Amino acid sequence: MLNAAKPRQTAKTEKNDTKRPLFKKNAPAKPGNKFKANGKRGFEGKNSSNKFATGKPHPGKGATPATDEKQDWTKFKQEKKDLKLKRKSTRDTYEITQEVKKIYEQVKCRRTQNKDELVQQMYKILNVGDTISKVAKAHDTARVLQCMLKHATPALRIELSDKLMPHAVDMCQSKYAHFCVQRMLKYGAPATKSKLVDGLMGNIVRLSSHNIASKILDHIYLNASEKQRRYMRQEFYSDLYKKSKDDGVHTLSDTYKEAANMKASIMGAVKANLEHIANKNLVDNSLVHAVILEFMQATDEEKLEETMSALSPLIPHMLTTKDGTEAAIICFYKSTPKNRRAILKNIKEHLLKIALHEHGHVFLIALLNALDDTKATKKAIYDNLHGDLKALVANQYGRRVVQWLVAPGDTTCFHPDFIKTIEEGLAFGKKDKQARRKEILEQIEEPIAMTIAEDAGFWLSNSHIGLVTADILNHITGENYEKAVAALAPVITQADWRVSAVPSESAQNKKRKPQDVEAIIDAATRERRTKKQLNGAAPPPVSSDEESDAEEGTPAKKSKEDQPQPKVEEELPSVVGIEEAGMHHVLKKLIKNDQKHETHPLGAHLLQQLSSDVLKIWLGINRACYVLVKLVEESPTLLSTCRDLVGEQELLQLLLAQKTSGAKLLASKLNLKQ
Repeated sequence: MLNAAKPRQTAKTEKNDTKRPLFKKNAPAKPGNKFKANGKRGFEGKNSSNKFATGKPHPGKGATPATDEKQDWTKFKQEKKDLKLKRKSTRDTYEITQEVKKIYEQVKCRRTQNKDELVQQMYKILNVGDTISKVAKAHDTARVLQCMLKHATPALRIELSDKLMPHAVDMCQSKYAHFCVQRMLKYGAPATKSKLVDGLMGNIVRLSSHNIASKILDHIYLNASEKQRRYMRQEFYSDLYKKSKDDGVHTLSDTYKEAANMKASIMGAVKANLEHIANKNLVDNSLVHAVILEFMQATDEEKLEETMSALSPLIPHMLTTKDGTEAAIICFYKSTPKNRRAILKNIKEHLLKIALHEHGHVFLIALLNALDDTKATKKAIYDNLHGDLKALVANQYGRRVVQWLVAPGDTTCFHPDFIKTIEEGLAFGKKDKQARRKEILEQIEEPIAMTIAEDAGFWLSNSHIGLVTADILNHITGENYEKAVAALAPVITQADWRVSAVPSESAQNKKRKPQDVEAIIDAATRERRTKKQLNGAAPPPVSSDEESDAEEGTPAKKSKEDQPQPKVEEELPSVVGIEEAGMHHVLKKLIKNDQKHETHPLGAHLLQQLSSDVLKIWLGINRACYVLVKLVEESPTLLSTCRDLVGEQELLQLLLAQKTSGAKLLASKLNLKQ
């Protein structure tokens, strides 16, 4: 009550209170104090007689009675377990799933000879009403269906897939059922896969904006036919194409070709769909990339800016496909300076991955060619990549980025069509092309030359890297050039110089032919049955991992005794550097480019570093003799120096005794006779 309130303390009282201690030891509790009088601080315990302590357990999870008796935790856990089991047993599929899971455990452990029969039993049990669609969404029974789709016979797999097909849309969005869809795509027959794609039609936009389903849709789009791809893209154009498809519509621009008044509504629908997906950060999808590219190519400049602002933060996710990279390049070209700075900021932490990617490196080259502010270009791109320069040069796509930095537009490094495509971005800049490229080279040639001088052996470790080194030396000048070749010459003239014999890039990029999964499974099954009949006895049991390997047509794992011990570091095959065909071409290119500089330090350094022991090795190798021939042909001033080196009695006899064409030509060039 207001009348019972404590009167306000006066200033005099406050002054007197300051002389007394704040706390008195064992002081009696005041009548209205909420703290205990035993000297302990804090609120009263749970066994006290406050208004919250009722002596009954809290109804929440894990609550225990507030008594002094010891709780029987074993009994408590058993009661919870029984309660959970009772709750599960109320489901209509409980008994069926329990029976199927017992067979599922047998399928995982037994040999393959009767897996078909066990899967058949599982299918008969589940083939009751809509049981299959229900068990597909549970975490434990979804594994059962995955096992059935993998181990079933082709006929049974088709029948099981047909049962799941009406629920494909919901399964693609389920946390557990989407794995069954993946099994259908992996092990299903071509007709099943085509039927699955047709079953998803009408829901493509919704699936593209779903976190789980978008990944499945990406896989489907990459492996679908051209007609199915067109149908999937059409659903983004408007709701008109969800139920009916038009074979005459191949791209977005075809939708309003005959009805120009429909363009505004169609472009608005596409923009709304793309913005909805972009807001969920789900643009890392091949289908979405294709639609974005079509939209950017067809939309007006005014409406394009709004979409570019939404896509600028998502540029790194668009660089995983060819269409996405083209769309990202258009987005960068037509962006405002503010958006360009935002794009550079967003890709900064992903620069190395972008530079090493099959499609991402093209975007990076387009940026290098279009930016007018060369100092900002060096700071934003090259400075962040300089520490990983070796990783770039060792990668087939990263090498192209380095080559464009030092030799932009060089037809000896890039295809003319590629150069023409990249130089389309010059229309969106203001600075002169040659001035821009010269400024970039002047800023980066010194750090590149320093990197070559620090580890010259790496820059001549194989022919692919050697070609990049030759391109760099062809364009850097002055002290930077002399510093680099001074470090490379001792590497070339080593007696034990060896390089890696890497395979050609065409062989590395060769795609594997598509394989029929069902044929592999059938062949592996027949092979195991034949071995069992020949042995006449059951083979020892194997683990589930070994069974999976055998099902995929790969040999089972060997025992620990049969397995070879892993090497600490796998060594690549190497050959003599001066004798390797690719490196021979690199050396000839280095010597030829040496003549473009005012001084010729490479040839002078090579002859200066050549010792008698190394010359004995070189004169016995045909390609090494041709290197010396190239040296004296390109640098006549070094002819007398080379003649003096080879003119020694022992070396002269060795040279004249050789029957190779290179040795004979060298003797002729040096005018050496017995």
